[in-house]
Amino acid sequence: MGGTKTGKEVGERLIDAGLTDDDSVKRVLNLLEHCKVGKVTVDETIRMSESCESSWTKLYDREFYKWNEPLCFFTTGFLNGFFSAVKNRHVKETKCMGLGDPYCEWEFT
Repeated sequence: MGGTKTGKEVGERLIDAGLTDDDSVKRVLNLLEHCKVGKVTVDETIRMSESCESSWTKLYDREFYKWNEPLCFFTTGFLNGFFSAVKNRHVKETKCMGLGDPYCEWEFT
């Protein structure tokens, strides 16, 4: 919930500052890369490589820890809050590096 609240506030402040929704998205993508959250691209989906949130799972034995759902809870919340404020859209994580996928991916719903 913290990610959702933060993402929404960031989106609202950028729109209130007079930025267009596309400019707001570009600024947030730059922020995520600058803060080393991950390398992000947005088109029909959102893809993030080098995700800091799911990369910690590489430290654990996958045979012992059986994750079966995407693990990027804060990032998913942030993206949901941000895109709901800026584009009136929501996202769902469909691929996750923590599950062995080559990147994390969110689809718009």
